[in-house]
Amino acid sequence: MSNDECPAFSVLMSVYKKEKPAFLDQALESIEDQTVKPNQIVVVVDGPIGSELDAVLKEHQNQNADTYTITLVASL
Repeated sequence: MSNDECPAFSVLMSVYKKEKPAFLDQALESIEDQTVKPNQIVVVVDGPIGSELDAVLKEHQNQNADTYTITLVASL
């Protein structure tokens, strides 16, 4: 099935400071490598995440700028 045959859809995921950068990278690559690609990938950054996780997000966003939306949420 191609993207032309499917309704538009988004993938939503959150990122926390204790995530391992390698696991985040694997998760994003898995989403990007699906047969049917999402029209949008929304990543919610829940508080400060550190430079390593930020670098992974920026790398994926730079490679797929038209797909990624990264939102920072201030933790309460």
